[in-house]
Amino acid sequence: MTPAGLRLLADLLLPGDAAGLPPGSLIPDVMLALAESTSPIKDLAGADPDFADAGKRPAVLDRLEQTYPQDFRDLVMALIKPYYESGPVLEAMGWRSAPPQPQGHRIVPMDEALASELTKVARRKRMWR
Repeated sequence: MTPAGLRLLADLLLPGDAAGLPPGSLIPDVMLALAESTSPIKDLAGADPDFADAGKRPAVLDRLEQTYPQDFRDLVMALIKPYYESGPVLEAMGWRSAPPQPQGHRIVPMDEALASELTKVARRKRMWR
């Protein structure tokens, strides 16, 4: 599959959204994982003549998912990890992309409802051996 085809495939699998999540083709680690993937989905999508038509691309992926469900799932799972660990995606979701130490993550102050629930948990006996 050509680099342009890989970018199209990445954007179909990880399209981003209007709230700020970037499309998959803008995440270098996703593109690397996709380029190095040996998934047959990649080659089958690139070989399908309908993949060249923007309006028919989603249908091509739907057919491939129906025909090769495990291969499709494996490809998506291989791309999800680098996508959701990337800095731009973490920041779009409101998380810091920096390591959690030494500052740590901010925790919202405890309210009364949570405090009473935690008290119940603290009073329980051990549930393990």
